[in-house]
Amino acid sequence: MEIEIFSDDITKEDADLSNHRVACRGIIKKDDLYLMVHIKKMDIFTFPGGGVEENESLEECTVREVLEETGVKCKVLEKKVSITEYFIESVWTNHYFICEYINGDSDSDLTEEEIFLGLDVVWKTAEEIMDLFENHQTIHEHGPNIHNREFLGFINSI
Repeated sequence: MEIEIFSDDITKEDADLSNHRVACRGIIKKDDLYLMVHIKKMDIFTFPGGGVEENESLEECTVREVLEETGVKCKVLEKKVSITEYFIESVWTNHYFICEYINGDSDSDLTEEEIFLGLDVVWKTAEEIMDLFENHQTIHEHGPNIHNREFLGFINSI
């Protein structure tokens, strides 16, 4: 499934298609809890993931980013949805994968930016996630957009 979101009533023709970033996100369930990250400095919740590196498959990116951000080893099971967001200055595509939890014995390997932003691992029930995306008032100007994207990724993956 592919979903497109357009910011401020723009069209594809209005967006800078040359500035297109591709990322992957892992949705991992252990018992009745889902793995998420909380970016404290912006007060944003997302599923672990990040940008695809050169010569890296979407599945490889998902496994690497989940491990780096959370210390959780996972196995990609199925791609569920891709969400593309169009803005005047950029285009962002996030691919959401259902992943199997293998173990959480590794240390995270956060970038300097992730450390600065206060990236923290959290486990939430589906009900908590739905409530969070519906009611949480993030302090970041793009927080509501990000939470909307994550809600769409989650609801179309479970």
